Amino acid sequence: MKVDLAELNEIEGVLDSLIYNRLGELVIPQLQYKDERIARLGREVAFCFAFLEKMQKEIDFIELIYEGRRIIVRISYNFFILVICEEKADIPLIKLTINVINEEIKGDKAIQRLLHRPREKRDLLLDAQKESEWRELLEKMNILS
Repeated sequence: MKVDLAELNEIEGVLDSLIYNRLGELVIPQLQYKDERIARLGREVAFCFAFLEKMQKEIDFIELIYEGRRIIVRISYNFFILVICEEKADIPLIKLTINVINEEIKGDKAIQRLLHRPREKRDLLLDAQKESEWRELLEKMNILS
């Protein structure tokens, strides 16, 4: 794989960057994190991804601000890039770099094979219903299946 997150991680204020598949499973870095927060973050963004798709909303970027930190997510067809950074980080530079990496991923055959690898079929909105805060939102939006 030729996609490297080093350039993104070197931007001042960037704390970490990750690439997840559409199901919210960590793809890069290859060294899998043992931190449950990183896994949960991937699942939550995947739920958002599925929710927006169900609502027929096309969104390229999601930005969240919390406790002096930002999470920037670049959503693509079968993956998303997630960047955790300080609130004061150079957001335009981060987004530009994310867009370059996004295009590299689309053209990287090894990563695309990894992303298209046969997986279990899962309905992320059904998975989301198992979590109370998502169930409440889905009920309010009348999206439960």
